[in-house]
Amino acid sequence: MLRILDKVLGVDIRKKEQHMSPKDVDPVYENPEILPAPHGVQVCSVTFKSFQLHRLDFYMTFCRKAAANMGIPCTGTVCLPKVLRRWTVLKSPFIHKSAMEVFERRTHKRLLVIRDTDPEVLQKWLAYVNENIPAGIGMRYKLTEYEPLDIGVQIEHALTTGDPGSIDQQELSSSSYLQDVVKRGRRHLWTTYKNLPVYGRNEIEQLAMDVVGKLKASPGADIEAVTRGVVEATRPPPQPRKKKSASKSASFASLKAKDAASADTSVSPPTTKN
Repeated sequence: MLRILDKVLGVDIRKKEQHMSPKDVDPVYENPEILPAPHGVQVCSVTFKSFQLHRLDFYMTFCRKAAANMGIPCTGTVCLPKVLRRWTVLKSPFIHKSAMEVFERRTHKRLLVIRDTDPEVLQKWLAYVNENIPAGIGMRYKLTEYEPLDIGVQIEHALTTGDPGSIDQQELSSSSYLQDVVKRGRRHLWTTYKNLPVYGRNEIEQLAMDVVGKLKASPGADIEAVTRGVVEATRPPPQPRKKKSASKSASFASLKAKDAASADTSVSPPTTKN
């Protein structure tokens, strides 16, 4: 039919395929760009869950493009094992047990790993992604923070001097100072938490309520000292060692003497034959 119309009209009315160059394609339809991570230091891992696979894959593309536009090195979409759960119920509440129905729920999971990113930029990306998350998708992320090796010395210096500034390099370079800090920390833990009972959930909640009550009574008190006092109050008092009484020791000695006498009488002396 199309050929007859072509001959009558003198025009080819059939649709021809148009090939577009890659430059003419809208960047929205391109695959997200994966930026290189020179150091490869992981700073965040984001897990996504959903029951709808097509919506989850579309949102993963959105997150990757947002990361690429913000200059965040992000891995490709990692497919995690799906969780399949089934329920079998009766069709009728009566005696027809052979008639059953099976229902299932499939939970699809995806993973993104962020590397070599500034914490502030990462927080902005997470806020933007969380703000535009569609319905039916759950997101959970884990942040990895790195601290310098001298963080313990910095905390000790800030507690002793009250100045959160930098530490003197001489104190940092002296090994005796570091050993002294470690010894004091171990001694403090041993004297504070030695011989403490094993607490349950109810006991811990009661301790927390006691600490809150004391802080309300005296707002200017030191929270560490108040907590230590409440914890030490629950420590059981040391039990003195029981000394053996004179009557028990005398009875024990008499029993040993009776046992020795019975052992002597039970053994008969050897006899000699002429």
